[in-house]
Amino acid sequence: MSPGDVEPTSTQAGTAGQDAAMRGRTFGNSGDTVALFGMPITNVTMAEAVARIEAYIASGKTHQIATANLDFARNSLRDAYIQGIICECSMVLPDGAPMLWASRMFRAALRERVTGVDLIPELARLSQENGYGIFFLGSTEESSEAAAKVLTRRFPKVRIVGRHCPPVAPLHEMDHDQVLRLIEQSQARIVFVGFGNPKQEIWIHRHRDRLPPAVYIGIGGSLDMISGKLKRAPLWVRKLQLEWLFRMAQEPLRLMPRYLRDATALLAHLPLGVAANRMQPFERRQRGTAVDVGGGVRVFATPGKLGARAAALLVEEAKAAAGFSETLVIDMQATLRVEAEGIGGLLEARRLMLEQDNSIWLAAMSNPVRRFLQFSAVADMFRVAPTAAAAIQAMRAAQSGVRTAYEDLPVAGSSGKQVDGEPNPAAARAS
Repeated sequence: MSPGDVEPTSTQAGTAGQDAAMRGRTFGNSGDTVALFGMPITNVTMAEAVARIEAYIASGKTHQIATANLDFARNSLRDAYIQGIICECSMVLPDGAPMLWASRMFRAALRERVTGVDLIPELARLSQENGYGIFFLGSTEESSEAAAKVLTRRFPKVRIVGRHCPPVAPLHEMDHDQVLRLIEQSQARIVFVGFGNPKQEIWIHRHRDRLPPAVYIGIGGSLDMISGKLKRAPLWVRKLQLEWLFRMAQEPLRLMPRYLRDATALLAHLPLGVAANRMQPFERRQRGTAVDVGGGVRVFATPGKLGARAAALLVEEAKAAAGFSETLVIDMQATLRVEAEGIGGLLEARRLMLEQDNSIWLAAMSNPVRRFLQFSAVADMFRVAPTAAAAIQAMRAAQSGVRTAYEDLPVAGSSGKQVDGEPNPAAARAS
């Protein structure tokens, strides 16, 4: 990018993020994120997930966590509103074995499954050690009460400060005020929401501005397993990543059609994504990153290959841009190849910018890179310009109320599909 494109004011500010990332990965850094099926899957172990949740609690803010399986992927691929919700979560944990299988196909192997049913007892242990209150929302009264008793037997000092099992109903028929009041009165710091996907994710997201500070985790039917209503697969079955088969044997009428739909979505999406990834040229001479800051704009020039290391640097710059209320322009002119971790970095940068109501642009993408983003189901989540200078011009024109050629961009969430019997709400924001 030429010096005339922005007005540089501080080289030190531009390199701060790079220096931080070089010293080691920071909390929440998307160098640990792998993009699969258009979702940012957090590549953590169970211990790391628990540590992050404890840090979220300490932050005193509201955080949403999703435990993603193939059903999440199918819902995300067919409805951009749901995809937008998942992409705004603080963590998206790999609950299903297909997440691990898919990650290996993109040469970005996830380290382990972090399931909702395993996370609940770990957080009960954390509650026992630190006194954090836990609230169960959803499931049936029978499963909720039995799960609370099971956890209390295992962890005698666990603080289960509230439970509520509202009648099964569409979102628009629920008494949301009552639920919010019960959570607030409980002063819980960890709230497990068991409405099933995508209803639980939509509920948390819709009320995020009214929810008291806590960590809200969608857990689906995990309380049925904790309570013993459904049997958990033996350890050897889980190690073979065949727990889905064990579950289907218990609930064939409910799960067989779902698994068939999920498998169909997997086969329709995954081969195209892998092929688009393979079609990108390999970058043998690795170019470095560059940062230019000025005039309320931060330009991050990505290297020849946008992989895990470059994604970590990108996320640090996104944090800096969000902190200074700057627009972030990601100049991809030199980038010949993007890996799944690189798309994870793009999605995390987007989340950080949207969190502070700041804009983010992608500029100067090559055709192979653009194709991979399209088949990864994330291209429509970003504003795109042919050059970094054009992105800056469009941003400044928008601030002046002038229309540009880049104003009429596709908006995520415009599919018009219904969610839980309701018309799809307002679209997830394009950056």
